[in-house]
Amino acid sequence: MFNKLRWLWFNLAYFRQPPWDTGVTPPELYQFIESHPPGKALDLGCGTGTNLLTLASYGWQVTGIDYAWRAVQIARQRLKEKGVTGFVTAGDVTTMKRIQGQFNLILDMGCFHGMSKNRRPYYRANLFRWLATGGTFLIYAHCLELDGRAGIDETDIDGFCAMLNLRERLDSNDSRGRPAVWLRFEK
Repeated sequence: MFNKLRWLWFNLAYFRQPPWDTGVTPPELYQFIESHPPGKALDLGCGTGTNLLTLASYGWQVTGIDYAWRAVQIARQRLKEKGVTGFVTAGDVTTMKRIQGQFNLILDMGCFHGMSKNRRPYYRANLFRWLATGGTFLIYAHCLELDGRAGIDETDIDGFCAMLNLRERLDSNDSRGRPAVWLRFEK
């Protein structure tokens, strides 16, 4: 279900510098792309396109989706300025129909962990549809906080494990000390 206040909040956040859009590609993504041949990549919650640009610089064909149209505008402009051909669209990853084909890599850095529990099965269904056989799903997420507002928990991870093979898990803390996890799955 579309939440107008949440959508507005995310869009307004991109008129300044939202704390989650750091402009820095994480070392875990560099490790992956340096050890895998380029293919087609989909960034779920792509923000302003930082990771799309990094992937493209390694020869990947890039597609991004973000809930915030303002972030998508910025990402498109950044790709254009760098001469990168890519497809970036605004929308909800749980209902998106414009994304077609399959991808060798699907990246999620903070998209899944912010959505409501009732939307997560739709996310997983699209993920499974979009991920090519032999493809990799990389996800970075905050762990569920005590207040229960946002985060990934073991039930969510089990949901991914029911459809994909968990190849690597790295538990850590984010820059503010909150528990977080990197997961690498293969189909």
